[in-house]
Amino acid sequence: MATDRPFHAADRSIAETLARYAVNLRPSDLPRAVVARAKLCLLDFVGVTLAGAREAPVRAIVDFVRAHGGVAEAGVWGCGFKAPAALAALANGSVGHHLELDDGHILGHVHPGATVIPAAFALAERRGASGRDLLTAIVAGYEVLIRTGRAMAGSAMYDRGYHGPGLFGAFGAVAAAAAVLGLDEEGAAGAVGNCCLAPAATFQAFSEGAGVKDLYCGWPAMVGTMAAQLSAGGIGGPRRLFEGKLGFARAVADRADLAGMTADLGRVWLLPTAYVKRHSACSFAHTMIDAVLSLTSDTPIPLDAVERLTVRTHRFAADLDESNPRTLTAAKSSLPFCAALALARGHALLTDFTAEALADEAVRRVASRTTILLDPALDARHAAREDRRPVHVEIALADGRCLVAERDVARGWPEDPLAPQDIADKFRALVEPAYGPRVTQSLVDTLATLEDLDDVQTLGRALAEAAPI
Repeated sequence: MATDRPFHAADRSIAETLARYAVNLRPSDLPRAVVARAKLCLLDFVGVTLAGAREAPVRAIVDFVRAHGGVAEAGVWGCGFKAPAALAALANGSVGHHLELDDGHILGHVHPGATVIPAAFALAERRGASGRDLLTAIVAGYEVLIRTGRAMAGSAMYDRGYHGPGLFGAFGAVAAAAAVLGLDEEGAAGAVGNCCLAPAATFQAFSEGAGVKDLYCGWPAMVGTMAAQLSAGGIGGPRRLFEGKLGFARAVADRADLAGMTADLGRVWLLPTAYVKRHSACSFAHTMIDAVLSLTSDTPIPLDAVERLTVRTHRFAADLDESNPRTLTAAKSSLPFCAALALARGHALLTDFTAEALADEAVRRVASRTTILLDPALDARHAAREDRRPVHVEIALADGRCLVAERDVARGWPEDPLAPQDIADKFRALVEPAYGPRVTQSLVDTLATLEDLDDVQTLGRALAEAAPI
């Protein structure tokens, strides 16, 4: 069993320990609950990617991959063609992140699905790997990535403004890629070291609504894929990448729990603690959206009745206070706009974030009357428990009433999870409009029994098919 293997040893570096874990993990090591959750993670990511492939803003990324051609190794999902594995990972990771509906991890501050799954699937398709081996690689990638982010992301984000998924995503991608390629421990360690090439992605792209934000998951997926392939060809990176005095931790974080990266490896499973998004928005907006929606669950609040909306919250979330976003990308990271949209629509789904909503004068008016404040007490609560993102919402109405709601966690997080049926329903809502009920159900059934597939190439071809509707 994985739990009995001495992954960590004093004479191994962190990169070597993570690599040893990734390439020695076996399907038989995985608890049934972890396998079941991994299949739901894959189902969720497939759904958001197939839906994202229909969005005009991602066409430039897809066209870039198509134009550069190369060996047809892995499908670009929903787009009708194949590309080299690393470029397919770039496309699928970017498209899958575009809608802001891909999964994440609160303590890790990462998006495992959009960085791990594209790398794992592209190389599994290239090799004709089994569904069982693909799932094992995905689990390895999630476990490595969440621990890497958990160790450094808080400081990297709050102290320096880095985007955790972009900064750390390559480490999950490379763990999964090394597992799929069947690298030995030495080659896998070199592959992890190659992720010194990981992108230094900052949140400025989000605050400005820049289109490059979509690549913040596709790029690390590509880097992790390339890092493993390069190591397989004899090019390896530094072994003490994380803890070296000129290494990654020192470069990106003022505070790092490096010992925690490997302390519970092989004993505690973190993949099941990834959250699934309901709202098509930045995760820092989710507790606020749920708090707003709790005030409208019984009786909708007319937008013209809102005099003032005040949101008190914690560090970093309080910085996402742009009340006049110019693009939908910026709108999804704007707490004022997300609050106003939730009030207007009664939810904040993919179908709510539209060009029409962005131009809606009533929504704009409420967003302009929304104030986002850093609350010391809520910030202290967040600092004490980083898996809490507390928010206090007050809506002052024209008739003199003041509606108040407070929330610490969002729906879909580990403390308030979505049921498997909820995730399947989300998948259908995203995929069925373009693919129809028959294809959608076929994908649901195949992904539910993925461990029975001897070769994932058939599934890969199905995912690459362009939408028939």
